[in-house]
Amino acid sequence: MNKYLLFLPLLLLCSLTMYGQSVKFNDLVYFTSLSNREVYDNLKQGNMFRQDYMETVNGQELEYFKNIGAKPNTEKITVGAYTKLYDGTVLRTVNYNSTDVQNIINMISQAKRYGLDLKFRGADDANNIYLFDNNFYHVSIYLRRDQTAGLVEIKQKEYLGLE
Repeated sequence: MNKYLLFLPLLLLCSLTMYGQSVKFNDLVYFTSLSNREVYDNLKQGNMFRQDYMETVNGQELEYFKNIGAKPNTEKITVGAYTKLYDGTVLRTVNYNSTDVQNIINMISQAKRYGLDLKFRGADDANNIYLFDNNFYHVSIYLRRDQTAGLVEIKQKEYLGLE
């Protein structure tokens, strides 16, 4: 019985120091189909991110969010970038940056589980590069070679279906 009484506080202490990423790959993919306001509302409900600032770049309203959880300011989400097609369709882009390398490694495994095909895996001078693709999304993941940060970029693709 004494062993259990010693083990319980140790377990509680360890659980206090545990940390998980604030957003999952599925959430980022979902954000590509939402407007800036809808993304803001979703992130506000989750209580893990807050709006950092907004800016207009080339006529696009970009919104920047940063996490406020266990490790504040280690994760950032950028929404608002888009490409407008000739027929008026808007293809959105969502960026996720993290200074916690484990979050980026988790995103790579989540992208594989999401069913995306790994089209390219390579490296340049600064980054390990992973490119995933399917009919609807193109995902670029850059993991710094010095293990300091990473970027996940999810772009909607034009789907050329038969009508």
